[in-house]
Amino acid sequence: MELVSNPVFILLWGIIVGYVFSTVGAAGAILTFIGQTVVFKFDKAMIKHLVNSGIAEAQAKTTAKNTLKVHNLMAVILSPLISVPRYFKEKRVAIPLALCIAVGVVLGALIGPAIPMTLKQYKFWFGVVTFIIGIRLFYETTETYRKGRQKLQSISKKFEEKVKELKKSGKWEELAAEGFKVTNFNVGSLKFTFWGEEFSINPILAAVGGFFIAIIASMFGLGGGFMLVPYLSSVFVLPMFMVSGTSVAIVFINSLVAITSYLQKGAQPDLLFVGIMLVGIAIGSFIGPVTQKYYKEKYLRLFLSIILLFYGLRFMGVWAALGIPI
Repeated sequence: MELVSNPVFILLWGIIVGYVFSTVGAAGAILTFIGQTVVFKFDKAMIKHLVNSGIAEAQAKTTAKNTLKVHNLMAVILSPLISVPRYFKEKRVAIPLALCIAVGVVLGALIGPAIPMTLKQYKFWFGVVTFIIGIRLFYETTETYRKGRQKLQSISKKFEEKVKELKKSGKWEELAAEGFKVTNFNVGSLKFTFWGEEFSINPILAAVGGFFIAIIASMFGLGGGFMLVPYLSSVFVLPMFMVSGTSVAIVFINSLVAITSYLQKGAQPDLLFVGIMLVGIAIGSFIGPVTQKYYKEKYLRLFLSIILLFYGLRFMGVWAALGIPI
């Protein structure tokens, strides 16, 4: 399909997607969806193309909807492949935790795509879920929330101080010395340390959470990072410096399963569009993990919350109701 009109803009948008997703561990698929529907209007172009090809409008909208979801998911698959090895090298990926959550994710990602939803409903509920998560993340940047999370503050401070030290010496290999270390792992318990603080997690609870997150994420054609980030940081009280790497690892699994489901439902991905986007995402994903070390943990959450709040309102139709053409 000849739906790609400006490859340069698609490439630039891909860089933004890759940078944001690899940096905060979320919002990659959300930004991809925004690019497709708001910036490039891919959905409208595809529906027009399919109708002109003799396909009924209702079927064209369904195919376009499923294709948008596949594009979203394909966009977030590349970033983990690039960014996770970097995080893993610095011992900032909780692999056992990711595997526990993945057990539930695989099951949930098979159920989500089977839930019926029109294109209009899809956009609206996409906005509602995104806005709710945005509010939660914004709350997590406030002092009220952070006063009750002394462990989180302690780890963040240690990490930020170490980054400043290594920035001067250039000995980045030392960053992994105090990274993720498993002390106990079985069916009923997962214990590990990260920068002098110990964490204890129930693997079964992790799997159950992954199950429900995957249902919602795959239903909207999203990787799930926008829910995994607050889930990991709020329920398990993990620092953002570990959340990012762990989140994108889980997103890869959810996306792979969901893509397979939508292709079976007739999605027709535009490989040229996706190809250009992926090149940009690859570039952004290389830059993200390198620069993330220099941010304060609080600002990472704030940045993500702003993205989710703004576009949550956009897809709920709030800006249009106010006469703001965004």
